[in-house]
Amino acid sequence: MLHDFINWIREDLGRFTEDGLSWSHQLHQSLFMWNVIEGTHVLTIMFFAGTIWLIDLRMMGVAFRNVPISTLNNKVLPITMISFGVMIATGIIAFIGRDPMMYYHNIWFRLKMVFLLIALINILWFHYKVQKSEHEWDTIPPDAETPAKARSGPALWAFLGATLLLLGTFPITNVDLGLIVSARLALTVIALVSLFIYIDGRTPSIPRVVKLSGAISLSAWFLVIIFGRFIAYDWFYCEKTDPGSLAYVLQECAAYQDTSGEEGIFEEEVAPEDPPPEGEAAPTAPDAEPAQPTTGQEG
Repeated sequence: MLHDFINWIREDLGRFTEDGLSWSHQLHQSLFMWNVIEGTHVLTIMFFAGTIWLIDLRMMGVAFRNVPISTLNNKVLPITMISFGVMIATGIIAFIGRDPMMYYHNIWFRLKMVFLLIALINILWFHYKVQKSEHEWDTIPPDAETPAKARSGPALWAFLGATLLLLGTFPITNVDLGLIVSARLALTVIALVSLFIYIDGRTPSIPRVVKLSGAISLSAWFLVIIFGRFIAYDWFYCEKTDPGSLAYVLQECAAYQDTSGEEGIFEEEVAPEDPPPEGEAAPTAPDAEPAQPTTGQEG
């Protein structure tokens, strides 16, 4: 059902003009509009993520320890809110104008939406639950000393060890893809949990639930941005994904293949060549050059 709705957005939404093109097709055909929208989207992501990470780092006690969180929040919140509104609006327009079906059947776009939902749920949790006790942790006491055990605790060594092992897996190429991906995910989880335990030990005056909310926010928005950039690469495009593979199933590539053959402006059309004049031989085509990779669009 959702697949059909996305296809309706691409083919029928806004088809009121004489040329019969939907808004998606009109925006796709525009000379500069889509690029302006995409550039604005990326720019506002920088403002939004940059300001919200300031708050996250302060909530975790990593930075701006001498600044009350209420003061920092009041300073950056207007920029955060405006950037968030523009980011969402331009993101929706970019989604409609590029190729909604391509986005919908892209594993990176789907992961981006999952972590975007997690980030939004965390915002609601923070504002309606965690922030109610802000007066208790608005300032960090000046005499709050870092426990000695946190300076060289096992959590720090676990973080360093897991990070080094994770980096060491990237040169490995002769191992099953599923195995190496699972190992990297496990090492990433161990590294992040160890880092959080280490930070938690260094900031005992800040409630753990506050630091947890900040850590979820920082991690979720980081992954939203990373997965959004990965959309530009064709690693798991349905056309290049083996049928029956996990990525093929998660992206619903079977449904995508059913609609990819339909004619539309998203497929480049080649005009037929005029036949040679009567009595002349058809020109011989030069040797074909190898196909060049095309750069996808980011989301």
